[in-house]
Amino acid sequence: MLCFDKLKLVISTKYVKGFDKSKFQEVSLNEKTQYYKYEQKMPYHLKIRIDYEKNELVIDFTSKILGLGFINLINEDTIYECMYAIPFVEFEDDVEFLFDKFEVLKCDVTQDVSYGYNIKRLERYVTSNLKNYDKWKCENHRNGFVLKNVVTTPRYKKRLVIYNKGNELKLEKNRAFVNNVGDFDDGSFIEEYFRYKVRFELNINSKTQIRQLLGIQDNKLMSVLSSNANPILTVLNEALKEIPTDTRHICNIKDYLKELVFKDCDYSLGKVESKLKSLYAKGNVKAAVMESYRNYYYRCLQDKSDPAFDLRKLVE
Repeated sequence: MLCFDKLKLVISTKYVKGFDKSKFQEVSLNEKTQYYKYEQKMPYHLKIRIDYEKNELVIDFTSKILGLGFINLINEDTIYECMYAIPFVEFEDDVEFLFDKFEVLKCDVTQDVSYGYNIKRLERYVTSNLKNYDKWKCENHRNGFVLKNVVTTPRYKKRLVIYNKGNELKLEKNRAFVNNVGDFDDGSFIEEYFRYKVRFELNINSKTQIRQLLGIQDNKLMSVLSSNANPILTVLNEALKEIPTDTRHICNIKDYLKELVFKDCDYSLGKVESKLKSLYAKGNVKAAVMESYRNYYYRCLQDKSDPAFDLRKLVE
């Protein structure tokens, strides 16, 4: 089942019966009301914007609206509880009967996986296995890292954040939420549940990309929630090479020369490719040359205590 940590939805204001104006800020221009907005950051993120000129109600919220149930994220089963938890807005009908009227503008496809190793291991894997270092980048992120493509047009941007969810919950910005929701019925804490959890979070920020990555024909809420696609795996497959299956250790003069190159480049495949580009004519590194360095890395340099593995197996 596809799950989300964040959704941004829109629906026509004709389905809004009323709202508590005392909770909203009125935004005006030339003494004319433009829209009403409500925003909170704690204990969970929620934005509501009611714009009668554009005829739209926009709701932006995270899975923390579910309280302790946020461990299940937003999905087909929890969407009802999420929508009934939206405060200060009254709809013309029961909100579940309006689900086919809501459209998804943005979403964060999310998957939490159990992982007992240091997250740096995942970062090393991604950094060392990018298909193209000019088209994909791996950057530091608090408690993890970000994999993203290098494009200038927002509609084509892909951004996958991989981070330690347990550590993220310890940040000051999450204190109010953690203290507010309390413990599980068995007495365990949220921090315990996420202690060995790594979160994969794919930010999809356009309606076009939502349809493409989720393999759906429209942006209706239920079309998004019922998608059978695995967009996180799709992005990983697009960005990463397969691990070579030939892992025999071969020692010869060619390997020795490769060892010297790796040593000079801090044993980073990314730095090796950059170095080779600076030495080859016009910066053109033949694919076969780079592949030979990649194979050498796995045959001779991969730490035996940190064996080669395929990160994609975590999200299949």
